[in-house]
Amino acid sequence: MDWSKYSSLKSDSKVSFGKEKQVIREAVSEVKDSEGMLVRKAEAKEEREYVALSQKRWNAESGDAMDDSKSEYSLSQLESEKARYDADMARAKAQSDGLALAIADFKKL
Repeated sequence: MDWSKYSSLKSDSKVSFGKEKQVIREAVSEVKDSEGMLVRKAEAKEEREYVALSQKRWNAESGDAMDDSKSEYSLSQLESEKARYDADMARAKAQSDGLALAIADFKKL
């Protein structure tokens, strides 16, 4: 995801975060044989919830809408990615500040 485009995509309703459910295991009913002996015990349906970023997609040739692209995210993943970009900005700022000093020294010659 190009996060620099998130705001405009969101305002155009082309991306959004939402809660999703995934079925881990379907429900299974109890089964007994003709003598009443338990063959298979009942098990409840098992699901998990997660947060996904949905992004609209279209067929490039026909222009028809396709199923949304969905990517699972956690808060810690988003925070980690932001921290990485913030660290990159700090390194770039330090480089820029160093270059500004070098340019000032160069101009003194």
